[in-house]
Amino acid sequence: MVASQADLLLPREVANIFRVTVRTLRNWERKGVLVPVRLPSGHKRYRREEVEALLGACSFRKGPLQG
Repeated sequence: MVASQADLLLPREVANIFRVTVRTLRNWERKGVLVPVRLPSGHKRYRREEVEALLGACSFRKGPLQG
């Protein structure tokens, strides 16, 4: 199932939500923590529901996840 554009977030938006750098998002991608969707253009987007789920899982932690 393809997510609608409204359900997809830019890497910089996700980085801002988690208060991390885009580089940290790439580290998370390599570790399988948060996997982006590739658009036909090759650009990466993140599913809002996955971001919210990870954010909920991290809400018990102090500070951002470590990359």
